[in-house]
Amino acid sequence: MFVLYLDELGHDGVWDPGDPRHNHHPLFGLAGIAVPGDRCRDLDRGYFRLKNAFYKFEIERHVENGKRAERFEPKELRSRRDTRFAHAVFDLVRRVEGTVFVYAVEKKERQRQTDALYGRVAQGMLESFEKFLRKKSGKRHGTGVIVMDRRGEKSDVTLLGWMQSHLFSHDAVPRGFHRIVETPLLVRSEWYHGVQAADTISRAAGRVLRYEVRLEADHKTVANSLSQPLYDSASTDGNWSSIYLKYAHRRSSGWGYTVSDMPEGDAPDSSARSDLV
Repeated sequence: MFVLYLDELGHDGVWDPGDPRHNHHPLFGLAGIAVPGDRCRDLDRGYFRLKNAFYKFEIERHVENGKRAERFEPKELRSRRDTRFAHAVFDLVRRVEGTVFVYAVEKKERQRQTDALYGRVAQGMLESFEKFLRKKSGKRHGTGVIVMDRRGEKSDVTLLGWMQSHLFSHDAVPRGFHRIVETPLLVRSEWYHGVQAADTISRAAGRVLRYEVRLEADHKTVANSLSQPLYDSASTDGNWSSIYLKYAHRRSSGWGYTVSDMPEGDAPDSSARSDLV
């Protein structure tokens, strides 16, 4: 059994780089970590120790305000400390035999987004996780469940509807879904270190992929620092990778095709991802 912890990557609103109201992020997606079930406790305690080591002062203030230390959530990737923390989380992922998953879409400029975008991303992640479970977890015991951060009541209902209809549709993917055992579970991230770790990973992945797409100088240093640990933590099999980015427009690459040309859920080997931009 694998548990895939997920959080949002980027922003699901309009993308307009020339408008301060809508220049939050050019991508939207989901990202996180798949961990063998018997290593989930190691991930939980390991992430908690890292939080205490990197954010001791903030956690002490958190506790003084009457809250449990576990409920403090690092939410930034701005300082060198934040970048070192992200590196430490990637190291933790490797120690617990985890795999990083990313399914992201580049948004077209000045185009209003709908719930369909979130549904498309969520369904793509389901397909990617199903493929991983088939290839990596054995023929009989390769099952998994997804645990995700909650949004709002209305958004959560819409999301669960998209994912449930896709998960139990007979023609959603070749051979259908057999390894993901249940509709994703939506939880409050403050109580789950696995989801908090997914948030850290999604923030790092968002920065790396944003730089690959936009080549913005403000993001270069952090993206260059985190790119290698991100792709090293992925799973690959032939032309499939657990890190997938769908571009808004066709882009030439050393592979002779673009990410957008490939079937949903497929991406080149992560070792050569720098050739795709």
